[in-house]
Formats: sequence, structure tokens, C-alpha cells
Amino acid sequence: MPTYSHSKLGTFEQCRYKYKLQYIDRVKVDVPDTVETFLGGLVHKVLHKLYKDLQYQKLNTKEELLSYYDDLWLSGWDDAILIVKDFSKEHYRQMGIKFITDFYDHYKPFNSLQTIGLETEYMFPLNNGNLYHIRMDRLSCDKDGNYYVCDYKTNNKLKIQAELDEDRQLAMYSLWVRHNFKDAKAVKLVWYFLAFDKEMLSERSDEQLLKLKGDVENLVLEIEKCTEFPTSVSALCDWCEYKSMCPEWKHEISLEKKTLKEFSNDEGVVLVDKYAALKEEVRAKEDEMDKVKEDLVSFSKQKGVSQVFGTSRKVSLAKFETITFPPKEDRQALHDYLKKEGVWESVIDLDTYKLSRMVKEKQINLDRFIERKEGFRLSVGERR
Repeated sequence: MPTYSHSKLGTFEQCRYKYKLQYIDRVKVDVPDTVETFLGGLVHKVLHKLYKDLQYQKLNTKEELLSYYDDLWLSGWDDAILIVKDFSKEHYRQMGIKFITDFYDHYKPFNSLQTIGLETEYMFPLNNGNLYHIRMDRLSCDKDGNYYVCDYKTNNKLKIQAELDEDRQLAMYSLWVRHNFKDAKAVKLVWYFLAFDKEMLSERSDEQLLKLKGDVENLVLEIEKCTEFPTSVSALCDWCEYKSMCPEWKHEISLEKKTLKEFSNDEGVVLVDKYAALKEEVRAKEDEMDKVKEDLVSFSKQKGVSQVFGTSRKVSLAKFETITFPPKEDRQALHDYLKKEGVWESVIDLDTYKLSRMVKEKQINLDRFIERKEGFRLSVGERR
């Protein structure tokens, strides 16, 4: 049966060309391990041991876990592991020690939850006979019927709550929990951000999960119907293991093999450098024009004229008013006022152009929400 996973769906959304290489053509590439993935893998193994042994009524001491971590580090380290940032190998090893120490001190004696599964390999049925891979770092429950889908994060980015509330990965795992544990009163999604010694939670309603399942099934259907796999250039390309095979980066890869002279004479390099230089010239001219425009507006105000004449050309100035609304995240008070005034339905999508016209025609007063600015349109014409 076709099997899908969070990473597989994410790859399709990120770049269909990468998806084709990885999951359809199954192209194998050597992926250099990075110190971040190496460190993350070791910390996951230590926490796996902690909870695995607890299932057999053995509580490891913090010192035992740190010793286990050191053994893993020494036996697993390879000088080929990539360190990109300006930190030493020892710096990263100490980071792992801190992650494990903080977690241990925070949750000892680890008896508030009962562990049900570790590094799970479950499958959840989707439409059309497809399966979804459920791989949880840890699944636990408490005595009150609450289940916890737990995920360990070792990166240095703390997500905001809004991101977690939109997270697909753990939410899909919670569908499997609800499907298989009918006694679940609630399924809570838990992220342990180890670098911050911080635990964050999210939860989904039945309606949200039903919609999520439908969205995933629709995405799977889109994947199965897909016949074209275009590239998609983004910041993620720098971490893509297939970058050297991607047509979008073909020119850059070819440049790496050229001598300095060949590089300088490369037609693409010459054209890009010329185009970039011209863009800089245009940008400089635009800045200069903005300054001259400001001076023309000041001159016209000073002299009380709307036309300014040169040797053979003239500039006409037309005054207008611009209205600036609050940014989207700060519009709640404006929304409430529009509803109170009975005009919300006519601007429900907050068509700012339409709302600006209503303000200018004095159909509604929004002075406490808006900022009025003076603008000028300049047009160049022939002198008669």
C-alpha cells in the first residue's frame, strides 16, 4: 500500500522536483551529516533510553544518562561531520549535556505520565487504501484519560504558539491516537524545546482534525495525479541533498569547476554583472529623482503654482490625499467600529480602496483609525 508521512508531504510542498528525485526516481545521494543532526540524534537516543528503561521500572540517574551520552558521542563522532557555524565540536557536545541535564532536572522522577510508545512505527489509514506513517518520539497518558503526543526539539528556534496551533505533524499523530484509544478524553500535542528548557502544548478539536484529515487526503490525491514536477527555488535549496542535480543550480555548479579566467569570461557571469550594475544605476537615478521631486513640490508650494517650467519642458503637479490604515494585525478596533456603524458587510474583506473612497466622500469618519498624507503626481509635458 502507498505510504505517506509528514516529511514526504512536506517535500512535495517544498519542491516537486525534489519529490520526484527522492520518492519516485529514488535517487540515492551521499548526505554529509551535520553536527546539528548528529547532536539531535544522540539526545533523542538518550531520552529514548530514559523512558525505555522506565518501562522496566529502572530509573537511570542523571550521571548514568550523561555517561551513556558521552559513550555515544565518542563512538559515533566522525571528523567528516560538518560544522558550519563558528563553534567547536566540544561546544556542541556541551550543548547536549545541557539539554539532557535540564530535561532530567525539570521532569524527575518522570512519574506524572505513563509511557505507551517510543519511536513508534504505526500506520493510520487514509482514503484510497493509502497509509500515513505515525512516528512519535513518545506517546504517554495520565490517569485522567489525557494522551500526550511528545516531540523533542534540539534546534535553537523557539516556535510561537500560532505556529504550533497550525502544525500538521503532531496533529496527524493525534488522529491515530483518537482512532486507537477510544478512552481518550483529550489528546495534547507537546513540544519539548530542549535548548530553552521549555514545554509548549497545543490541542485540536474534532472538527479541526476532520478538516486536517481531509486536507491531507486531498494533498495525497494531488500527489498521485501529479505528472509535472517543476523546481521551486527557495532558501531551503542550500540544504537540499539534490542541489547538484537541480537544473536551477546547473550554472553555479559549472562555475565551481572553472579557472579564475574562465569564470571571468563566462557569458552568464558577464551578463549578470552587467545587469546588476545597470540596476544599481537605475536605483541611484530613482533616488535622485525622488529628491528632485521633493524639491519641485517644495518650490510649487512656495510659489503657489501647479506648473513649473524648464527650458523646453514643464512639470505639472496634481495634489491628492492618501489614507493609510492600520496593519492587518492591529485592525480589530477598526473592524468593531465598522460593524457598529453598519458598513461592515460592504467592506467585509476590508477593501481599503473602497473604504478610502468612503472616507474621502465623507460617508464615514475614521479619523481615529487612519493617517492622512499629502501626495503629488508629477507629469512632464512640452512647453507651448
